[in-house]
Amino acid sequence: MATNRIKITLLILGDFLTLWGTLILILFLRYHADQDFDLQKMFQIHVAPFTLVFAAWLVLFGAFGLYDIRTLGLVTIRDARRLLLRMTEAMAFNTASAIIIFYLIPAFEIEPRRNLFLVVLGSLFFIFTWRCLINLFITKAKPLPIAFFGINKEVVELADWLLKNPQLGRKPAAFISANSEDTLRPLPLPVFTHTQDMQHLARDLALDAIIITREIKENKTLTRALFQMIPLGVGITEFTAFHEMLTGKIPLSLIGEVWFLENLAGSQKDIYEFFKRVLDIGLAILLGIPFLVLLPLTAIFIKINSPGRIFFRQKRVGKNGKEFFLIKFRSMVQTAEKLGGFKNESEDRRHTGVGKFLRKIYIDELPQIINVLRGEMSFIGPRPERPEYVRELKEKIPFYEMRLLVPPGITGWAQINMENDASVEDAPEKMQYDLYYIKNRSFLLDILVALRTIFIILRRPGR
Repeated sequence: MATNRIKITLLILGDFLTLWGTLILILFLRYHADQDFDLQKMFQIHVAPFTLVFAAWLVLFGAFGLYDIRTLGLVTIRDARRLLLRMTEAMAFNTASAIIIFYLIPAFEIEPRRNLFLVVLGSLFFIFTWRCLINLFITKAKPLPIAFFGINKEVVELADWLLKNPQLGRKPAAFISANSEDTLRPLPLPVFTHTQDMQHLARDLALDAIIITREIKENKTLTRALFQMIPLGVGITEFTAFHEMLTGKIPLSLIGEVWFLENLAGSQKDIYEFFKRVLDIGLAILLGIPFLVLLPLTAIFIKINSPGRIFFRQKRVGKNGKEFFLIKFRSMVQTAEKLGGFKNESEDRRHTGVGKFLRKIYIDELPQIINVLRGEMSFIGPRPERPEYVRELKEKIPFYEMRLLVPPGITGWAQINMENDASVEDAPEKMQYDLYYIKNRSFLLDILVALRTIFIILRRPGR
């Protein structure tokens, strides 16, 4: 939404200016007592290297989720501590990235080590202060009132969520029922009927928009009532589109064949797919270097630790239902299928000692670059499932085969938004995220997924 884009732009601009302000302040405090001190000259010396450094820092801020508008609600001291911890983690990696930049580009004629250390500390303090102030502004700013026309389980859940997250800029003010049955359940907002004067209701609630369900959209009598909103400048948005913008997923229970015809039919995106394939091959070749370097040593440790093959191969379902064998370094004992076990168990008896270490640092995933080179997978896309799971999920989840329209990926939109996406019980929610990715896939979304994946790998202690 435009309002949230403005907030994110404001955050990025504020962070950028705060970084530069911190640098200038550090230079002034360190050198202003020198007789030959010239702040303008000193700034000119630092402008090129720190422009590159600060650009990298902003990207890493994004990877650490510091521009996710959903995480900006600092209501309690605990929330502020969580933000400070997230920023400290980000600045630690920012420091490492700056050291690498200065090491790789020795042409920068400055001695950055002390200045860099001071800028890191100063930036952490000033950006945290700036974030607390802007959060106060965002949470105190009056959210735009909206009403939901049509009531169902998903509408009520989204209204509850918006009430708890005022930083998203939308405040549910009322429900408008399409029939009397809607008023029978306990609801968190006042309920009005569509037979009331809609213009009067919109004026009294100062509505910015009315969010309508599919049933309202398909009812000519009810949509005719919405024409009264046009002179008032009240926006009309379909619930599925509104839900998608806010949550990054498609409400599966509210869509049907028409939605797929409107959003996915003919969405091949040939140019995007071509260049994505080129980038997949280039990145796979680049990652092939550490893979070949680590292969001999990893293979030795796997064989010493437990008998069996070096690689784990398992049949998965790819694009258009075509099956292939996914390849990983083996992290389990040969009899893992017979032993059973659960992915969430802290001490899964199927995993070998070496396997646990490989999973902790994600090296077990590295052989999947072979699948990428073969064209069976991409780096980013819906995670491929086993054929038996696909058959089961097709029976349980409507339109499940639609997630097979694109190549599967090593990481994806669902993986960066869900804590656990491995169980059958999580499949419906995972499907909602996968549909969002398939509909909105683009280079920008792929970059976001890649950056967030890097953050998750660096922050999570393996699987």
